[in-house]
Amino acid sequence: MVKSKNPIWFGINSRGLAYERLVPVAKAAEAAGFVSMAFADRPPEDNLEGWTVATAVAVQTEKIIVTHSTLNVPYRNPALVAKMAATLDFITGGRLLLTLGAGGQESHTTAYGMSYGTPGERYQDLKDAIAIMHGLWKNDTFDYQGRRYNVQSASVDPKPVNGTVPIVIGAAGPRMLRLTGAVADGWIKNMGWPESSEQYTGLLTQMEEGAEKAGRDPAVIRRVLNGAGYIGNESRAGGLQGTAEQILQTVDEYVELGVDYFQLAFAPEGVEEQLQQFGEEVIARVNR
Repeated sequence: MVKSKNPIWFGINSRGLAYERLVPVAKAAEAAGFVSMAFADRPPEDNLEGWTVATAVAVQTEKIIVTHSTLNVPYRNPALVAKMAATLDFITGGRLLLTLGAGGQESHTTAYGMSYGTPGERYQDLKDAIAIMHGLWKNDTFDYQGRRYNVQSASVDPKPVNGTVPIVIGAAGPRMLRLTGAVADGWIKNMGWPESSEQYTGLLTQMEEGAEKAGRDPAVIRRVLNGAGYIGNESRAGGLQGTAEQILQTVDEYVELGVDYFQLAFAPEGVEEQLQQFGEEVIARVNR
């Protein structure tokens, strides 16, 4: 297990927030020191489409990075996603973090008339999608033949602000963890908060092995945890919840395990006050 070389980030998950609350909450998060805001990508459910709403929030804010938890590859052609990502990154000055997943809900995919595929097929499709995105961002034109996705003399212009868009992969299985280490800029643990430190380090070790095999430094790959956020006198399980001192202790424990990015879902009621207090009593002390 290698300790991260990245600064510690905190982000928020927009789960449960009505549209009219998203921009005010995003601005409150910016002011409190949160780095990012994540949006769900579950089209059949009763929520706003993830890419559209992320774009709407991004253009009405100034600092916050927009991302998803996760953006599922089967729903969109990856060459078009490369163009969409480059465009949003360009118009926001580089404020997109592309969090990708293979698509874990079969009913969500088949409801929209798309083939779900076997685990191996979905793994290969995600691998192909990332290769296409990287190729389009880095080259004037690009050719690629994958299992399901391919491009011929394709181009994406303008390019992303920094030449590429950072990619985080949602992963929990061995193959996907190794792929994450080999090709991605970050890893978000699927299926919520770790059950134990042993479970987390076991997964992290597999991701790091993938990075080392690919000749990469695993310490520069971001490690993201999804969980609940709450600051107050009531101690709660899962995520970063409790008093400031309890939260800081949990942050320290996970930072020692290699985590460098905490993405938190706060209850919608009183969320701005929660974000302000969390920023003052936790984020400011972590970043001191």
